[in-house]
Amino acid sequence: MKFDRDIPHPPVSGLLDAKVRCLVLVFCLLVTASAEDRLPEKSESNADVLALRCMERLCLGDAFDAKLRQRIWASGREVVGVGHYEQGGRGGGRFSLEMTIHDGDTRQTMKQISDGKLVWVRTEIGGAVAIRRVDLGRIDEFERQWLTKQQMSSVAPRASVYRSVGHASPTPIENRLPSRLTAGGLAELIQRIREDYVLSLKKGTVERQPVWILHGRLRSTVHSQIEAVSQRGHWTPLCPVEVRVAIAATADATGFGAGLPLRIEFYSVATLANDPTTPSTDSQTVAPPATPTGRLISLLEVYAMRRIEASPEERFRFQSDDREVTFTNDTKRYLDQIGIETESE
Repeated sequence: MKFDRDIPHPPVSGLLDAKVRCLVLVFCLLVTASAEDRLPEKSESNADVLALRCMERLCLGDAFDAKLRQRIWASGREVVGVGHYEQGGRGGGRFSLEMTIHDGDTRQTMKQISDGKLVWVRTEIGGAVAIRRVDLGRIDEFERQWLTKQQMSSVAPRASVYRSVGHASPTPIENRLPSRLTAGGLAELIQRIREDYVLSLKKGTVERQPVWILHGRLRSTVHSQIEAVSQRGHWTPLCPVEVRVAIAATADATGFGAGLPLRIEFYSVATLANDPTTPSTDSQTVAPPATPTGRLISLLEVYAMRRIEASPEERFRFQSDDREVTFTNDTKRYLDQIGIETESE
């Protein structure tokens, strides 16, 4: 991934955890950053708007499908995953994401699927199966009630419905999508990046295709929260403290694809010594400050994208043969993220 140098920022037109997770692999480690090294907590306005426009393309644009490829470098090894993604588009909230990662003799799988009413997440890691469910109807109902209450209140409403831990400058109501559309899939991945990282914007190319590059550094408040939750005495070397997202700047020959994510890179704090799998970066060809300073630990590629006719709702309904597995209701976590007080599930 290469960045063009000194290009001005143009105007931009128009079930992942609280911390960004690279699909199956969960990152949660720590490093101490001095106050002098911490960047301002506010993302560049064009970068924030581009992230929002990308989410809008995913959720509100045409239906499409794509292939996924993920490479993960950890514990002295490189593992590769392949998968498929389908987005129903047009605000229906329907999507399907499947990823399979082969790790030696074992196979780890993850499936996220939503029919616009329920999101189901099934993971199988090390032979252990876990299933989670998110009730999108309840999220939508509570969000509408909360917004109505804010609008009717005699006290001036807060500037945002978001109260995410570590989010330094809440997302204004007018600069957000309904929460039911950002529960799961690529839209949630971009949303978590938007909230947890300080973003800047550059122009570049990926395989000769013009792209916009979002470069993010983990917010210091999020950094502190990870440290508090982990209760570790050190920062784990697999926690992504930097991210780069390549977003297509132009459409393909059919007029489709502009504004959609093509490549997402996650970086840890530094290159691990004596790790033969540490991938090289393009630091020699990238102009600061867009150059990541750490070690590339995960790369997600979205490719072979094509516009399709929207699939029927039945295509996005979850079916499982895991009769002995009890699902976990994950709805409350999403309600908490939008600042809604709820009773225990």
